[in-house]
Amino acid sequence: MRINEESSDEGAVRRRRERTMELAAMFKEKGKGSNSDKEGILAKFSMQEGVTKHKAKEYFSLLLGAGLIRLKYGHGHWEYDRDAEWELFKVEI
Repeated sequence: MRINEESSDEGAVRRRRERTMELAAMFKEKGKGSNSDKEGILAKFSMQEGVTKHKAKEYFSLLLGAGLIRLKYGHGHWEYDRDAEWELFKVEI
């Protein structure tokens, strides 16, 4: 393997990380919102990244599990947690 080439596993990991950061950036831009705002962001992400809506929801679930997005008011609303961003990505999105 040449030095500039990456394995398919490394490429897949890099793409997942990039997609996760892109989705996080979309939620950060909005800041907080309702369930319908969330669905709109996931639909836009799905179209832009070329992933299924199911896969977009899996990425959202990862953001929830990592604490970057918090659900509020009985799961009808969400809020982006800027403090968790640095811990998670080691960069400001």
